Amino acid sequence: MRRHFALTFSSVLSIAIALLISMLMLVLAWNVSSFTTNIEEELIVQVSLNPTLDASGQEELKKEIQKIQGISLVRFSDKEAELEQLIEDYGDTFAQYEGEDRNPLYDVFIVELEDPTQIEDITSEISKLDGVVEATYGTDTVNTMVQLFSSVRVGGLVFVAALICLAIFLIRNTIKLAIQVRKDEIQIMRQVGAMNWYITVPFVLEGLLTGFLGALIPSLICIFGYTALYQALNGVFISELFVLKDPYPFLLYVCGVLFLIGILAGMLGSYLASRKYLRWTR
Repeated sequence: MRRHFALTFSSVLSIAIALLISMLMLVLAWNVSSFTTNIEEELIVQVSLNPTLDASGQEELKKEIQKIQGISLVRFSDKEAELEQLIEDYGDTFAQYEGEDRNPLYDVFIVELEDPTQIEDITSEISKLDGVVEATYGTDTVNTMVQLFSSVRVGGLVFVAALICLAIFLIRNTIKLAIQVRKDEIQIMRQVGAMNWYITVPFVLEGLLTGFLGALIPSLICIFGYTALYQALNGVFISELFVLKDPYPFLLYVCGVLFLIGILAGMLGSYLASRKYLRWTR
């Protein structure tokens, strides 16, 4: 590696660039997955109750809702509590509606689900029950956001897989150049009876070290860069729904994946290149 420093540096740089992009996609996909989970956990169905329902009617309706498959919890919230929440969320604009006679809101049931993906069907089923004025959950905007995040997560993982293949291809070509430079040495070793594994192993070890060095650069960028970003944003991206993952142990997992990819890609690329050349020289 020292004697062929230019080739080694080229290989390390190629792996580093591929793994840097892989690292960015991994961090993005992992955080998007966390965003999606947070949004799904916040998904609830708000059921507005008919004002004519008395306490026994509300209890009966609650039991009917609880019988629907996929519902984990149903809790009651009166219209005064709902108005207080509006005032807390949006300021004193709604304070003018305080008072028994001026409050235009309904008493509601807050329905939590076992599987948020079923929210549309469950909302539709609840809407058909007697005593329900309206059942809402955020409509198409929430569904679109969850689907978008899911697509980004899957697309990111596919892109990372493609970059891994690219890294293996780059390493293989770089090692092929290194082998061609040393072909006289290899031919001499073959002439004196060296076995294929004896010739191949040094190249595989070279690929291992090259992959390790190539993964070191994006790992350092990941540790310092993500930590700085997390501290600058106070762990929150735009709103409380988009909470970034804590740097530790998250960064350790990402760096572990980078080193694993780099080392395996380096070893596999070197092995493929050396074995192909050895077959060709027979």
